[in-house]
Amino acid sequence: MANKFSDQVGGFITLRLKGPQQEKIINLALARGIYIWDIKREGEFLYLKVRNSGYEAFKAIVEDHEFELEILKRDGLPFYRKILKQRMGLLGGAVLFIAALYLISSFVWFVEVSGNQAVDNTRILASAARNGIYPGAGKWSFSRIEAEEAMLRELSELTYVEFDIRGVRANIKVVEKVLPDADAIGPCDIVAERDGLVEEILVLNGQAVVQKGAVVVKGDMLISGTVTPTPPMEGLPVDPNAVTGPTLVRARGYVKARTWYEGYGEAKRTYEETRLTGERYSRLAIKTPWRVFTVTGEGEIPFSSYEQRKKIGSGTGNWGLDWTEYREQKTETTQFSENGAVEMARQTAMASLEADMKGNVKIMDSQLEVLSSPSDSIVRIKIFVEGLEDIGMPQTIGGVEISS
Repeated sequence: MANKFSDQVGGFITLRLKGPQQEKIINLALARGIYIWDIKREGEFLYLKVRNSGYEAFKAIVEDHEFELEILKRDGLPFYRKILKQRMGLLGGAVLFIAALYLISSFVWFVEVSGNQAVDNTRILASAARNGIYPGAGKWSFSRIEAEEAMLRELSELTYVEFDIRGVRANIKVVEKVLPDADAIGPCDIVAERDGLVEEILVLNGQAVVQKGAVVVKGDMLISGTVTPTPPMEGLPVDPNAVTGPTLVRARGYVKARTWYEGYGEAKRTYEETRLTGERYSRLAIKTPWRVFTVTGEGEIPFSSYEQRKKIGSGTGNWGLDWTEYREQKTETTQFSENGAVEMARQTAMASLEADMKGNVKIMDSQLEVLSSPSDSIVRIKIFVEGLEDIGMPQTIGGVEISS
């Protein structure tokens, strides 16, 4: 194994020798310390291998005895290096081509949308662009999971978003929410969606079950879809075609009630924020089977704290291209006053409440309670909100469907 390694490092030459008494040439070469191996005789020719370092000495012996010597092949690192020097332009072009290919493939150039019917493509593409995915965006500059979650928050009509990125093409797969068709639910009641104190009721179809001032809980019936006709007054003639029994209708109307919400929020009195300063340092390296060549960015990184982003990091086998960017970051500490920390906690609590509140809630009153003490490092609060909203929600009557 050692001999084979040294042969490759030093190089060796395959020769063909022609002449009488070929054994004499071999013995003379061995006597002078010339290493020869793979000796084979085929007819009048003798094939052998000799190290590059011993070739000139072996050639001198052959010429002294007027033998014919022919070089068949040169192997080993010295000869490979010579070939590489002769083809440096070709190698450089190949490296530049690979670098350009990896650079181009690290961007998204085409963005498509599939699976949508009601939601316009423009809205979906605009939301994707706001979250970092657009033609020309670098694949390192966005997180697919974060972009999917952000788009679901922005587009309430969608129930599922997935980014399928293949090569330079990004396909946005979406699934739209299937909303119930109000004209297809058939006979229904209007029931309370949440607890409340009834302030106003307007019946468009059906029969009211509650009155102003009534306290209702979630699920209570507000407007019934079962209509019982009013019996005729005594003494008046009876219409033989009049409906005498209860009928099922689609209850319509709205019931405004006072409702109550409770939210929790907290905020640190001392807030540390790590931000980027804008200073950048890049390092570009090319990997080869022999070594890693640093093109730019040698030496120590000049930042004590930094964010590291690998813009390009890929390759095949022992070949590859690494392009890493380091962004300087600094941590700033902000001390909030008691009122400032309470306000931040209140905003957090209100944000949590907005997830439970319907869009038509009118806030009538709010109260805030501080739960923490002045010595605590975190301010904790509870907020109580009183609102006015339509709490009516349709509910089918025993699943009965009617044909239109």
